[in-house]
Amino acid sequence: MAGVQHQPGPRQSNSHIMALLSLKVLLLAFFILLNALSSFEVERSTAVIDSVREAFRGVVPAQESMSAAEAALDVMEGSEDVVEALGRLFDNSLPLVESEDAANSRFLQIDIPTSDFFSGDSAVITGQALDTLGAIAAVLTDSRFANQDYRVDLLYGLEGPDSGIEGRLPAMRRAAALVTALEAEALPPARLSAGFMPSFPGSVRIHFTFPPATAEAPGDSAEGRQTDG
Repeated sequence: MAGVQHQPGPRQSNSHIMALLSLKVLLLAFFILLNALSSFEVERSTAVIDSVREAFRGVVPAQESMSAAEAALDVMEGSEDVVEALGRLFDNSLPLVESEDAANSRFLQIDIPTSDFFSGDSAVITGQALDTLGAIAAVLTDSRFANQDYRVDLLYGLEGPDSGIEGRLPAMRRAAALVTALEAEALPPARLSAGFMPSFPGSVRIHFTFPPATAEAPGDSAEGRQTDG
């Protein structure tokens, strides 16, 4: 029986397989071209990573504890305290000073350029500065620090050693505007003060004072004192 006769000459390739291979080669070349054209910006990516790390740094705040009962009368040990919370609001390039005296009172001061608060000769606080003052007020009114007493002194820098008020009306208006802005953020006026700082031109010093926190006994509350009378 005669077998199948093969035609002499080179074998013909399957056209569908060749088209598929060509498509794969084109796709590979396309992705190689995209990779060659793309660029990796180290500075921007580092800034984004640092921002995310800063935003999510730390443990779960004490007020988010799953416990139904109060964990403590003061800030939990190991959690962020009021001084640390305020310090995180400011850039590392600004002169931030923390200290403590013999009575265990803590102090925090930050010097900020006047131009960051006011534009030109205006006594109107800029929007970005209002955001900063609002952030300060948010920390001081945080429920975590409800037992922490504090005082905020806003010292407007003046040129020269003279501390008189003659000719200081613009500076007085600006210092008053800073206090008014914090009062608008629900900070008690009795805990705020404004003043001048001679020989300190071009800057505003915000000085925080934190006396030792004292836990009020149940019988010492205002309600308890009223019922005892």
